[in-house]
Amino acid sequence: MGKTRLRNQAGGSLSALGEAVSNAVCACIIAYCVVSFFAGQAGLLAYRDMKSSIYQMNERIATLSERNAALNDTRAALASDSDRMVREARDIGYLRPGEKMVIFSAGTGAAGGDEALRDIEPMRAGSSTGLPDRMIKILAAMTGLAVLLASLLMAAMPRRRQSLKAAADRS
Repeated sequence: MGKTRLRNQAGGSLSALGEAVSNAVCACIIAYCVVSFFAGQAGLLAYRDMKSSIYQMNERIATLSERNAALNDTRAALASDSDRMVREARDIGYLRPGEKMVIFSAGTGAAGGDEALRDIEPMRAGSSTGLPDRMIKILAAMTGLAVLLASLLMAAMPRRRQSLKAAADRS
């Protein structure tokens, strides 16, 4: 009778271990899927950030298009008006042979319209704000480990109570 009880306890502990491992693997898979869906590189948070980046890129395209149109107008005006070309050349520091330049105050010159462009941060295509896959795997593994330990602890608790109760009954 003692051997049968020992076999049942050993079989029960193997069953409890198998159940704990099964719970841990399931928790690991579920944690990986959930975290990837929300915070992964292609998750909802990264999607929201990409939409914001697209909006910012479109704004930058509009700003650069306006600047390009202004520069094209300036180029056309310079090509048609030689006096303006000479004035613009002098504004950026070009002189005719034998001329000397006297500067009374610092002006913005031809590059004055570029201040608005300096404030724009360059956009990086292909970057994602989501968690890297390796980090998600680590989080999922930690979740699985926590579930494994909790399952083993919960399986050990009823057996401990039963052995304490059996010891009390023998007394």
